[in-house]
Amino acid sequence: MADLARRKLCALDDIPNPGARGFDSEDVSGIFAVRKGRQLALYRNRCPHAGLPLNWAPNRFLDSARQYIICAAHGAMFEIHSGACVAGPCPGASLSPVEHDVIDGHIWLLEDGTG
Repeated sequence: MADLARRKLCALDDIPNPGARGFDSEDVSGIFAVRKGRQLALYRNRCPHAGLPLNWAPNRFLDSARQYIICAAHGAMFEIHSGACVAGPCPGASLSPVEHDVIDGHIWLLEDGTG
């Protein structure tokens, strides 16, 4: 197993609860974090149906009830905790998770150095 490097992403409190935040910078791009209660998940910002970004505006990843992640292009809905598609044109598909840790109130990306 390869050694994993950690890269600090942000403070946990930088993610609304419930809510989501996208990351697209020189250091980190194409991912988003979603938080609801004690659940925190990080995923690639790519719909498994058409490969398009999920959000229609910055940090807009959740449906109006903040129960599901939603794809702005096709309306596919995904469970927050698992990324599994539960409605729309991608049955059986899931969002791609991003490995992370939460340490001392900060979210850390885990990287294997091969990407």
